[in-house]
Amino acid sequence: MVQRKEGRRKRKKRHPQSKRAAAFLFIGMIAATCLINMITKDKEFSEKENRVLEQKPEITISGIESGRFMDQYESYKSDQFAGRDFWVIIKTNIELLMGKRESNGVFNGKKSYLLENIAKPDEEQFAENLEAMKAFRKEYPEVPFYMLLAPNAANVLSDMLPALAVTESQPEQFREIKKALGKDYTWVDAQKALKAHTDKYIYYHTDHHWTTLGAYYAYQELAKSMGLDTAKAPELIPYAVTGDFNGTLSATSGYGGGYREPIYIYSAKNPEEDIQLVVNYVDEQRKTATLYDSSKLKGKDKYAVFFGGNFSIMDIRTTADSTERLLIVKDSYANCLIPFLTPYYREIVVIDPRYYYGDIDKVMKENKITSVLFLYNGNTFMEDNSISGVFADDKAE
Repeated sequence: MVQRKEGRRKRKKRHPQSKRAAAFLFIGMIAATCLINMITKDKEFSEKENRVLEQKPEITISGIESGRFMDQYESYKSDQFAGRDFWVIIKTNIELLMGKRESNGVFNGKKSYLLENIAKPDEEQFAENLEAMKAFRKEYPEVPFYMLLAPNAANVLSDMLPALAVTESQPEQFREIKKALGKDYTWVDAQKALKAHTDKYIYYHTDHHWTTLGAYYAYQELAKSMGLDTAKAPELIPYAVTGDFNGTLSATSGYGGGYREPIYIYSAKNPEEDIQLVVNYVDEQRKTATLYDSSKLKGKDKYAVFFGGNFSIMDIRTTADSTERLLIVKDSYANCLIPFLTPYYREIVVIDPRYYYGDIDKVMKENKITSVLFLYNGNTFMEDNSISGVFADDKAE
């Protein structure tokens, strides 16, 4: 009996010491984490996620009053947190064990599909973009304008979403955009074209882009809308340039890290029928005789095999039997579709408003543009904050 009491007293004495040790360990870990974050240099770009990382925001009175500064600072700390990729994987695996099937806006869907959630727009910015597009259209009443919005996988492959997943209605968003643009733009129904081929490999499993086959089905719909003479184009066959692609949605969510899939490009069945061309990367002052950059297949972002990635402005000159000149205003979804258009145009000027700061009016006139195509995926278009700025700058000049 006495021995038991003494044992209990010893255990009681040990408890405060254990608690103190745990507290010191916890404080030490927090201090070490803070120190590591303080001395770790901020990164501008995440190769794993293939995106620009949030940078430290400027402190302004308006930003503090509106709450925008705190939102930006929270995003900045999240992006720049030391060992972020490791903690994302840990967090995702724990949530999977708990039954959660969504991480960082990415659904862990059926048949190994990762599906980016449908974006909800900033209504004010969204309206400004549409108004800027309509104003630009009115400056060139004789030039036909086309709008191709590529639907995202969570729209077209909604059957692949996990049970009980809830998303915005992208078809409804598209209807609103079509109505807002009215007769100023010829609407290209890529959504209908892709939904007719849901049994095919039209979206990557681990990336937010459509596949080259998905782009091909959209190109067929675009050719009808633009009245392109497809008899001019050579017969094409697909080639897999890699089977080791693991895309940005895998990196963003932490899901599907071990999944590997192919990327295809299309070439003329008869090499002698291939269109000859030169791609001028204007701001980089560099030219190539190919639409592809095979060096990108050695890195993480293998989708950048198309043109080497995204650039502010590219000028593609071809040997096509045509005098037509096309301006494409686009995001990265256009990169794998553009090769299908080269047989129909003597020149294709490609502008990405996210990086472009030049004079579009000058491009229209000096390059004698005869058609304009806006080509975006739905999510990027909904979240874009560059279109109105680019066209507003152009109008102000």
